[in-house]
Amino acid sequence: MLDYPRELAALKKIFHSSDDIIFRPIVSGKVRVCAVYADGMVNMLDAELGVLAPLIESSGNFIPDLQGVQNLLRTVQKIEEYASRKQFADVVCRGALGLIVEGSGKYFTVALHGYSVRAISEPPTSAVVKGPREGFTEDFKANMVMLRRRFGSGRLVFVPLEVGRYTKTQIRICYVDGITDKKMVGDVMAKLETIDIDGIVDSSYVSSFLEKRNYSVFKQIGASEKPDIIASKLLDGRVAIIVDGSPMVLTLPFVLIEDFHDSEDYYRRPVRTALIRVMRLLGVFFAVLLPSVFVALTSIQYQILPLELMITVMNSTSGIPFSPVLEMLIALIFFEVLGEASVRMPRYFGMAISVVGGIILGETAVSAGILSSLTVLITAMSSIGLFAIPDEVGSFSVIRIALVFVGATLGIYGIVLAVAGLTAYVASIEQYGVAYLQPFAPLIKRESGDSILKRSIKDDKFRTPVINKNKRKLSDEK
Repeated sequence: MLDYPRELAALKKIFHSSDDIIFRPIVSGKVRVCAVYADGMVNMLDAELGVLAPLIESSGNFIPDLQGVQNLLRTVQKIEEYASRKQFADVVCRGALGLIVEGSGKYFTVALHGYSVRAISEPPTSAVVKGPREGFTEDFKANMVMLRRRFGSGRLVFVPLEVGRYTKTQIRICYVDGITDKKMVGDVMAKLETIDIDGIVDSSYVSSFLEKRNYSVFKQIGASEKPDIIASKLLDGRVAIIVDGSPMVLTLPFVLIEDFHDSEDYYRRPVRTALIRVMRLLGVFFAVLLPSVFVALTSIQYQILPLELMITVMNSTSGIPFSPVLEMLIALIFFEVLGEASVRMPRYFGMAISVVGGIILGETAVSAGILSSLTVLITAMSSIGLFAIPDEVGSFSVIRIALVFVGATLGIYGIVLAVAGLTAYVASIEQYGVAYLQPFAPLIKRESGDSILKRSIKDDKFRTPVINKNKRKLSDEK
């Protein structure tokens, strides 16, 4: 049996007498009860009507065990008991109402979470013209509900985990039973269970432990704020990871071609989608290669240029005090800083900074003879092309700057060798048995039909080879 005064003192010591942890003693007949909760995290109206009022009005004759508490608090949906004082304190910190009942050998918690969360809205990182507009929030329970609404069967499975010595962050591993390979689910769970860190404050912390190459310039874990995207990936056999406190839901295995796709692609006509995907590829191609090729041609291999174009380039760059490579690096760094400033500044100032920095300062630099007009033009075109694939801006920005150095020292031939080496490196990346460049390396014809081009939904009969069973998702027409 619990020593009531001693337990209160021990709990106050565990909570370090924190100001937001409320201890509310109640006398239920001849039995002393203490309600323990975190201020602001419990729905107090439900607590008063469903828990405190029945306890106060009771004669105190209820049996102080789980069944007795459930019989007394009949309107409460979820009541749990704990033998460990530490577990009890952790659950209270997550928003449950705790009960210490004199004469009982257990601790009881009542699920009455009532803290404020951000309303469901369209995510700013994934705005669409056509398609679902709701996005995940920082509350993992709301995120689970948004996914559950899209599955009418009991095949959608959530597996709970708790990570972080101090934060005790709630994590949910999500998969579809009968589609997802159970071995892959087991591998993901095994990796998450080995995480031993002070705290997890965002899903990006978790992705760092799941990636095999932490220092790679390429990301290896997918992430999205849209439930429809996560639902479609679950139906392809992937595993989703929901982290409490983060609106970004992780998915794996991840392949590079996923970032060249958009949820709106599947709500458009196939021909239009194919055209847009080709434009994205061209945008990235020019964004990464234009600055380095320009530097190579103006520094080393200018004789390759046609005579008229070479004269234009020479007239544009004459009188510039910097070498082509230094000039390009100054322009690229300037646009990188400008992009960061426009993102970090308040929304109302971000547009003004973009206009002032991109137009006024760029024009002034050209007029002052610090930068050539061609350099500013190439940098602007490259920066715009990067945002054709927003999720890969960071990776391609690093590659773009690295290729500028290669172009300045080794010329066009060096750029070709660097791109070949980069392709070989990317092809060597593998996550959970899936190649990073799938379906191109290795070539999988069945999946390649929905990589650059797009199949009609009724012709897309097979899932991606991420899974090892139940590959067919659309039955043959009879």
